[in-house]
Amino acid sequence: MRCKVSSRAILSGAKDLNPRIRRPFAVSAAQDDVCYNVQGMARKDYYEILGVKKTANEAEIKKAYRTLAKKYHPDKNKGNKDAENKFKEISEAYAVLSDQEKRDQYDRLGSEAFGPGGANPFAGFDFSQFMGAGGARGRRGTRSRTVDFSDIFGDLFGGATGGGFEAQPQRGGDIESETTIGFRDAILGTTIELRYEDGSTVKVKIPEGVSDGQRLRIRGKGQPGPMGGPAGDLHLLVHVKPHPFFERRGDDIHIELPITIGEAVRGSEIDVPTIHGPVRARIPAGTQGGQTFRLTGKGVRKKTRSGDHYYKVVITVPRNLPGDAMDAVQKIESHYAANPRAGLNTAL
Repeated sequence: MRCKVSSRAILSGAKDLNPRIRRPFAVSAAQDDVCYNVQGMARKDYYEILGVKKTANEAEIKKAYRTLAKKYHPDKNKGNKDAENKFKEISEAYAVLSDQEKRDQYDRLGSEAFGPGGANPFAGFDFSQFMGAGGARGRRGTRSRTVDFSDIFGDLFGGATGGGFEAQPQRGGDIESETTIGFRDAILGTTIELRYEDGSTVKVKIPEGVSDGQRLRIRGKGQPGPMGGPAGDLHLLVHVKPHPFFERRGDDIHIELPITIGEAVRGSEIDVPTIHGPVRARIPAGTQGGQTFRLTGKGVRKKTRSGDHYYKVVITVPRNLPGDAMDAVQKIESHYAANPRAGLNTAL
């Protein structure tokens, strides 16, 4: 591109824009005319490059740049020279428009900022930092603040700040799930198979003694980590079905144990059911209905301790006794020294 203007106009314009620049262009043979070359000095519309309006605020400019940077970043377009050039262009635009001082100068001078005699206020920005040669900050200009790209590329590429912003391995997300198991499986432990939404399955070991409502953390069974990072964890909420006979309270087991009148009166040895199998136990003579006995260590077993087993005696009475049996009952009644209800309150 070749133009002719008076030397006075050129020097005057140069002085207004930058007093340190006096002769930036080649002088032609004609004494009163000056011919200058502006070839290669691109007049760029940074707003158009980022696809934003001139009234765009800082957040809108940053959002637009993030979108374009993610699309054209060299790490995602290896060997694509066009994408690399486009990335440089949008980064240059962002370096200007994200700096209020540079933006004001750009808005004020417009394309004349790049014209003859004008000092390019955006020159010197180093884009090699994005090609693997440096950190996440732009080069500091003579009148501008440092342009910090770390927050943008940290979000886009996993917090990387150097080496061309190579995406770093990240930990995968955790998965929340729940399952329901039987009482026996909760007491003794088991292995179950869970199915993910994508159809894949995973085997999970349920430890011995897991309780209803307990959450288990299975390491490495969550979502896979991006860029080869470690997988997340699986958090499993366990529900336990109740048992018709055994009642769990913490790590202890409680049952009601029926016995006969004779066993209660005379005393006896009987088999007491426990979650670990029957245990031979002694019923003392004269045992009362509702009396509770304990079997130590026969409750829920854990790695560090075991609960206990409690059995409450329930004396059962036969129905439709014959006459001679009723006579025997009458004899037993005669041995009560006092009314067993004598000590009870009869009202509130």
